[in-house]
Amino acid sequence: MRFSRPSAARAVPALAAAALALAAAPVRAADLYGKPLRGLTPVSVAAVVAAPERYAAKAVRVEGKNAGTAGKPALREGDAVLAILTDGSYSLPDGLAGGTLAAEGRAESREGRAVFVASGVEVRGAEVRR
Repeated sequence: MRFSRPSAARAVPALAAAALALAAAPVRAADLYGKPLRGLTPVSVAAVVAAPERYAAKAVRVEGKNAGTAGKPALREGDAVLAILTDGSYSLPDGLAGGTLAAEGRAESREGRAVFVASGVEVRGAEVRR
């Protein structure tokens, strides 16, 4: 039995059709607040909550689904909850429910609990109300 390779004349239109299908798929860019993120490797929310002082001196990244209430974004990992605050140079909208957040900044301990002070936040998949 002999197999033949498909001709280039048939392969090119098929590849072009596949590329067009992918290009037509709706892709929504992230909404950016504050400074652009630098692409740091994420640190787990549980690790930051367990030892915020370890993540206070250098910028780190945390990410996950927003588990906070309107106007008070937070990330949850198991029992660990990390409130996301801005560094004061920008503000976040109220409508981040259901969105995925990626934030870069530093951790702090305030009133006995860990918080994350973000210099920048990217939001994906939320119906942002401005």
